[in-house]
Amino acid sequence: MKKSISSRLLLVASSFALLLFEISSIYGQHAQQPWIESGPDKGVLARHSKSPDGLYALAWVVAGDQTAIDWELLKNAQDSFYEKYDLRELWIVDLARNRKLCSLGASIGYVRPGSHRTLSVAWGPLEGGRRFAIIGYEWKWGTEALLLLDVGLDNCRETQIGQILDSAVGAAVKRSRAQGEAYDFKYNISDLPEIGLKTGFGNSTTFKIPFTVKSRERGKPVVEGIATLKLTRRADTPSVTVNKVSIEQLREDPFADDARLAKADRELNALYLHLLKRLKPADQEALKTGERDWIQQRETEAASVKGDYYDNNRIVSDRALQRLTEQRIAELRKRIESLRKQ
Repeated sequence: MKKSISSRLLLVASSFALLLFEISSIYGQHAQQPWIESGPDKGVLARHSKSPDGLYALAWVVAGDQTAIDWELLKNAQDSFYEKYDLRELWIVDLARNRKLCSLGASIGYVRPGSHRTLSVAWGPLEGGRRFAIIGYEWKWGTEALLLLDVGLDNCRETQIGQILDSAVGAAVKRSRAQGEAYDFKYNISDLPEIGLKTGFGNSTTFKIPFTVKSRERGKPVVEGIATLKLTRRADTPSVTVNKVSIEQLREDPFADDARLAKADRELNALYLHLLKRLKPADQEALKTGERDWIQQRETEAASVKGDYYDNNRIVSDRALQRLTEQRIAELRKRIESLRKQ
């Protein structure tokens, strides 16, 4: 039995190493060739659509004659390519195996992901080889379509959830305001953390989505808030339940929103206060000044870090913030340990 378990562990380790090699190879390939081929079609990797672990992404097939498409424009000026061509079909692609996983769109119409249409996706964590994802088509007046995906190694399932969410949010808005107005709903998917504390995926089946509601008649925002969704995996199609709708002011504070950043920040603050109490007054002022300077430097450095064209820039920036914060934690620990030895 022990030998069998060891053999299995060795096989798993070997498979994981091979997977990492494949992913790293694919990243290099995509730097030169930003599409995936399936039969006669090429799926163009959608900007900012890569999952945080790099395993999946969205891709869109250009409408029209495939032989007349200017693929060099895609390599040299992705934004211009987006503006020039229309979308015919949307894919989920498996980057690890460099292939199309499935086509989407049975429940939504196809729209071009250009300047007037934004295609966004939030990927949930893997659980048992599958993960949920939320896809949104946004335009000037709000979210045009909202799709829940259940993605596995060899298949994916989809369902439209926009009407369910609109109904729940609309009911909450009417309870808090005078009735009689028509509203447009916009759900923010493009700027969510990798693991969310207040928004985004809190775990594999819970998703908190920020929203803004506008008066259709006046064209102005009337309320904003967060809707908490419970995602359920079924054999035929995934489903969603709106557990809670909170009318509240949205804040752009990564440390209050990203679960890992919040944890690192709490630890840093505790160490900072502990060190401050142990220092002499002159050294306390120096520590305060140094901490303010470091915070400014951290924000500037994290804001300058960018992923590739297909990464979620918010996630890339959050990871840089976490890395820099953990480095500062290590520095303060060394200072505290040095004082103990004196």
